[in-house]
Amino acid sequence: MPDGREVDQGELLGVAKDEERARSLLRALRTLSTGPDPKLREMANGVLRGSLSAEQAFTDPEYTAALFSGADKVRRAGELRSDAEAREAGARFGEWQRARDAEREREEKDPDGASQDRRSAERPGVPGGPGGLRGPDQPHGLRPGNRFGPR
Repeated sequence: MPDGREVDQGELLGVAKDEERARSLLRALRTLSTGPDPKLREMANGVLRGSLSAEQAFTDPEYTAALFSGADKVRRAGELRSDAEAREAGARFGEWQRARDAEREREEKDPDGASQDRRSAERPGVPGGPGGLRGPDQPHGLRPGNRFGPR
């Protein structure tokens, strides 16, 4: 897509394996393309423009190191926050999920109109993104877990 067109989720199916994961990957790439890490911005923009395949991006040692470094920063930030901060982040993540779900419904109804405001629901306002938070219904006093289990 060096002609200026952005890849679509169908073009990410080779890596994503199904429509939902392809849609999620496309959202993640859009978020990374405007994020603070220059290496991840370069990678995401390359994939979105089509000058770099997703397979190449996810197997390149520099890009994977940047991805893992970012994930480690999110994990450490989550471990250092207080219970009150965790509850607040959980509530914000719940709001973000609802906005994302509403956007997903709009995309399903009108796939062509989805590109106009796609970044509005990308970030939950939580430093570093959701990072495995469970949402506002998390029992009080317990810190949210991640995919590796509770903290």
